[in-house]
Amino acid sequence: MKMIWKKFRALWKKDPEFMDINPEQASLKKVLYWRLISTFISICVGYYFLHEITTSVQMTLAEAGILTAVHYVFEEVWSKKYK
Repeated sequence: MKMIWKKFRALWKKDPEFMDINPEQASLKKVLYWRLISTFISICVGYYFLHEITTSVQMTLAEAGILTAVHYVFEEVWSKKYK
């Protein structure tokens, strides 16, 4: 995780606007709100099937962490292959 954070910070320092894909539509804000909504939905689905809030939250946080890491790797591979 530290390695990912270091790469993110290095990229941010090189190009502070790299996250502003579409600044007039506030893309980052939109993505963060969506992430909150999808996390809430995942917790609800987990609770529906497991009937345990603690396990549902733990499962959702693990899923979010794994998906974020996999998405980062996917983006790195994609950008190298289709540059």
